[in-house]
Amino acid sequence: MIVYLDIILLLNMAIDTLLLWFTAYFRKERVIWWRILLASLFGSVYLVFFFLPSFASMYQWTVKLLFSVLMLWIAFGNRRLRAFLQNLAIFYFVAFIFGGGVFGLQYFLASHNEILNGLVSLHSDGFGIGFKPTLGVLAVGFSLVCVLSRKSYHAVQEPRRIEAFLAEVTVTIAGERVVCRGLVDTGNQLHEPITRQPVMIVESELVAHILPASLRQRIAGGPTAWENLDGLFEQVPAEWQPRLRLIPYRSVSRGMDVLLAVKPDEVIIVQNGARYCTRKVLIGLNPIPLAADGRYQAIVHPAIIQSDDQNLTPLREQEG
Repeated sequence: MIVYLDIILLLNMAIDTLLLWFTAYFRKERVIWWRILLASLFGSVYLVFFFLPSFASMYQWTVKLLFSVLMLWIAFGNRRLRAFLQNLAIFYFVAFIFGGGVFGLQYFLASHNEILNGLVSLHSDGFGIGFKPTLGVLAVGFSLVCVLSRKSYHAVQEPRRIEAFLAEVTVTIAGERVVCRGLVDTGNQLHEPITRQPVMIVESELVAHILPASLRQRIAGGPTAWENLDGLFEQVPAEWQPRLRLIPYRSVSRGMDVLLAVKPDEVIIVQNGARYCTRKVLIGLNPIPLAADGRYQAIVHPAIIQSDDQNLTPLREQEG
């Protein structure tokens, strides 16, 4: 069998380059391409030892680990021990995912004549029995692994990013408490136009059982709950009328619109060990779910947890 060493080296260098790039991508390392390519070239040199029987000692796992360490040092330079070990772990993680993905694809596409005991491929070209993916399988396999790895990474990271902005929200209206999770949205600048009190958005279903029957009927209408507000204030009991506000706002899809808001007795926000209590806030009733996955049921106005005091205290009270 003819072995084209140059093609094997180039293929191995391309794979090492992609493995190092993915390591940098997942670890948020700065990519310096000449270092990445130099590290890949260094890693490809190791492959030469497999064609030289006199260098059998180079096949030991300790030597392979040493080459991996040197590759990462060339690619990313000096790092603290912990950061370097994290890079090494991610490098091997990506390599194992790629290897498993290519092996699985080769096994999936192989015919019954190429499978021996359901585990390995049988070749009659003198190369013996073993796993031998084609160049096409390598290309397709790595492309699939690249796409799936990035999708999986974002699927894992997105909830973590959101988690950092979540808080426990306790809303008290007419003496009844409702507890939910809220997203602190720094882009929420909704205020009541006269008093300039901040407006926090809450899913209306969450507090529907507290509200008067006329409002519960409107909430049952779903997205169209607040489209027609004619006679709204006349339909609610007199003791509830001072609590209600109409908040104008502008949306991208519908232009100018109106949101019904309720004045709560109290709102308590707990985030990162700090507790914020305020009565100077309005609760905007949103007739549709705020999060498709139900991760949060309220959007917290940032003004509720902002303070001129830079020293965060376990308890802050905002009375008024």
